[in-house]
Amino acid sequence: MERGGGRHWTDDEVRALLCVWADRNIRERLKCTLRNKSIFQEMARQMQRNFGVIRNWKQCRTKYKNLKYDYKTAKSAHAAGGSSAGSPGKYMKFFDEVEAILLDKGLENGTREMQKRLYDGEMEAGRLQTAAGHTGQIPGSESEVVIEIDDGKHQVCKQLF
Repeated sequence: MERGGGRHWTDDEVRALLCVWADRNIRERLKCTLRNKSIFQEMARQMQRNFGVIRNWKQCRTKYKNLKYDYKTAKSAHAAGGSSAGSPGKYMKFFDEVEAILLDKGLENGTREMQKRLYDGEMEAGRLQTAAGHTGQIPGSESEVVIEIDDGKHQVCKQLF
């Protein structure tokens, strides 16, 4: 029986998780919910639907926890190293993006700002690299990306760019 773990996350998979995590609804629900399996199931569905990334909810939850841990560790290492330590990002890839999510900095439109940060070049071309290494076309035209958010009760479509 395959456990589903053990496969390293590619940068594009992490970017997809960060984009989904940046959504205000997801962030708020994660902050106030202890039993969060359904939130991570939704995140996994959105990652597959919107970015072509196939990960199960347990993998998403584990990566989420690891990113939060790595962020705290990088922040502590930076603080312990003083001014000569360089930026905290030196200790962790995606440090600035995780910090923006955790501190709600510059994410008024959540997913949109995170996509701009992470996919600036690829998003403008309407293409990104999927987990399997295939380049996929993002839904919509080259200047339009539509993100659907379905929390089980409401379905919201957001038009980006």
